[in-house]
Amino acid sequence: MIVSDVIAKSLKKEGIKDIFMLTGYGAMYLNDSIEKEGIKYIAARNEAAAPMMAEAYAKAKNSVGAVCVTAGPGATNALPGLAEAYVDSTPIIVISGQVENINTADYYKKLNIRTLGTAEFSITRILKNITKYSVKLTDPNKSQYEIEKAIHISKTGRPGPVWIEIPLDIQSKKVIKNKLKKFKPKYKQKNYIKLYKKIYSKLLNSKKPLFAIGNGLKQSGSKDIFNKIQKKLNIPYITTRFANDIFPHKNKLNLGLCGIKGLPHTKKITEKCDLLIGLGSRFAPTFCMGSPKNFAKKAYTISINNDQNELNLNLKKIDLKINGSLFEFLSGFNNYIKKTKKISFKKWENECLFEKKNNHIPNIYSKKEPIDLYKFMYELDDLSPSNSILITDAGSNYYIGGQAWNFNKGQIEISSSANAAMGLSLPLSIGASVAKKNNVVLSVTGDGSIELNIQELKTISHYKLNIKTFVINNGGYVSMKKWQGNFFDGNILDSEDKTGVGTLNFKKIANAFDLNYLSIKKISEIKKIIKKILKNKKPYLIEVFTDPNQKIYGKEF
Repeated sequence: MIVSDVIAKSLKKEGIKDIFMLTGYGAMYLNDSIEKEGIKYIAARNEAAAPMMAEAYAKAKNSVGAVCVTAGPGATNALPGLAEAYVDSTPIIVISGQVENINTADYYKKLNIRTLGTAEFSITRILKNITKYSVKLTDPNKSQYEIEKAIHISKTGRPGPVWIEIPLDIQSKKVIKNKLKKFKPKYKQKNYIKLYKKIYSKLLNSKKPLFAIGNGLKQSGSKDIFNKIQKKLNIPYITTRFANDIFPHKNKLNLGLCGIKGLPHTKKITEKCDLLIGLGSRFAPTFCMGSPKNFAKKAYTISINNDQNELNLNLKKIDLKINGSLFEFLSGFNNYIKKTKKISFKKWENECLFEKKNNHIPNIYSKKEPIDLYKFMYELDDLSPSNSILITDAGSNYYIGGQAWNFNKGQIEISSSANAAMGLSLPLSIGASVAKKNNVVLSVTGDGSIELNIQELKTISHYKLNIKTFVINNGGYVSMKKWQGNFFDGNILDSEDKTGVGTLNFKKIANAFDLNYLSIKKISEIKKIIKKILKNKKPYLIEVFTDPNQKIYGKEF
């Protein structure tokens, strides 16, 4: 058995069944062992897309996503996707090949050589700020140890990406099974009893409490525990953009999306609340209406977060900071309140429902052509099956999708998230589809965004993935045009005549990538086309012609 076999077997032992990769000389032993081990590999067309696929896979499956790339440009190409996973706190592991160790610049550390071998780049030198852990494996007997350690680190605390670089000569080294080192994680359970008493005391003295639900609740698998707590406390809650799909919006206590591009009633409610409890939310500026210091200013604020650095940020004043596992904390809190008397916040609940009813997004879409994106998103939400996965890209479809979708049937959303990178929709949709093979993926992207990873349309058609890709044709880069026009007296750089963005012939592109093509040009066609494509599992490219002067509700950044 050689090192690459140990790597593949360790991945499989950790529950990894799928891996996203491009083959290459620098990773050839790894590639071979992965296939022999029976791990299904999905070939991306560009390494930049592979970590994005793995990220969506991890989010959809609530597990670890895996990537394998080759040396040099193969590794550096993967960095954009890695940055996404780091910003979004997504657990993925990247295994990169490398040329022979003696032909790497790292081998001659004292000389500070930039590069040495062909297609060689010392990737671990630049990974510090976009990974939780990165290592160059040079000891064959530590191969199992490093895989186990890396995956453990990726999943614990605040999740995130990890990276293992393995030179070619190390990949092919023989190992003796009984000499392989194993990783044994250390775990110490915390005692939160004093904090439970303090929080319950605050609840007893509160008249207008509010939960702020963040992505951390989803990542920690705490949804069911939170529902149990809610049965006892019945406290209204608001959500961040990335927690928007956790609970159905029809839930009476779910007040919905808060933030700069959130729902208008949430601003009024946060201004009134006297106790704010953040669960896996970092109170980012976009969530806090652009002004964390003034957000929920009257409220005593509690934040429970697994990242101490986020708690120490102090963009918003946090009165009680609790660092630890959200699942562990909420499980203990649920047991604690079982023994306490029930608290009623009925008056506050009614006040919140009143604000929700009387402060909603204006009916800014109409029955007039061209199609308003709000209209399209409302229809797509209404017609989407319960097992659908919504993918949104950066730009207008991201903001409007967050406002228009209600997730009342149990659908989930995966998006470009905090990094706001364009062009993620195609690789994200692939990762989600591979993770959830029986689900339909509804991917919404822009005519500008799709160009950044357009090569992955071939991945979709090759694997016959059940992905319906909606390209919003509004003349390209509408959101950027809007910002440029507002900030620079109408001067617009990203226009079609200057950049060529928004000029692609998507019918020809669909044909070139062996995809079924349809178009939606009128409001009357929306329902008919969506119903048609949902009748089968074939991949589609659907061009949706929408208003180039699209309005997006909410304040600017």
